[in-house]
Amino acid sequence: MKYTNVLLSSVIVLGSMGTLSTASSSFHPSEKVAHIAAKSTSMNASTYQSIPKFIKTIGSNKMVWKGDNITVTANTLKLDAAADFEHNIIDTITVAHGKEKHILHTEDFGVKLLDITSVAESPSNSWIAIRAEKSAGSNLILVNVKTGNYTILNERLENAGKQDVETITSYNWSPKEDIIAFAYGNTEKSILAIYDTKKDRFVYLPRATNYISTGLILWHKSGRNMDYISEYPSDQWILFRYDTTSKKVKPVKKITRNESQQWFELDK
Repeated sequence: MKYTNVLLSSVIVLGSMGTLSTASSSFHPSEKVAHIAAKSTSMNASTYQSIPKFIKTIGSNKMVWKGDNITVTANTLKLDAAADFEHNIIDTITVAHGKEKHILHTEDFGVKLLDITSVAESPSNSWIAIRAEKSAGSNLILVNVKTGNYTILNERLENAGKQDVETITSYNWSPKEDIIAFAYGNTEKSILAIYDTKKDRFVYLPRATNYISTGLILWHKSGRNMDYISEYPSDQWILFRYDTTSKKVKPVKKITRNESQQWFELDK
């Protein structure tokens, strides 16, 4: 799963995914939840992108994420002199795509990686995203499976002058282009951005409010709209929608605890 664990402690497991209707109740004293056009008030799983699945297996000294055409293997190394939580670290990450094989040496990253929590491929199968846990937070590594070139989005953001890029909590590729939407920040703040691999640039989403965290990002099949669920205020969740054409964000509805698990089922 590609969403943050903070939501899982409070969700209730429900049955099959139902329809979603917009809400008119206020979620903030100064703002009201936006009304979506009548034709789009009913949504279900068919609204959203189909996400290719990677199957994870764990061995004594490695973990393997296998997709249809791409395999990611993380080889682990035991450090006896390290702190308990850093006894086992990822030494290398191998990305195999057909006859192509690329090895990433984590010693070049400047930070110890402890686990890989998810892998996702872009719609052209040219890129993969690897979410890797470190001692504090997580990094999102994008790898070009044809060239072996990679970029760490956390570092790119910091180089661009952004602060508090401790972790990337959730992400997903657009179903139409090799662009990836993700949420970054720390335990108190969440910011959303989109990275375009072709143009090598970021687009920063406007914030409807100061999000505490973001638990889920899902693209519509058209690739034009993107929905995400963010927290504000504490323990209250709102479904927002970003329009890539207008560059605007609108709140759609409140998400109750009883609805949370249904939404997260879409991103397994």
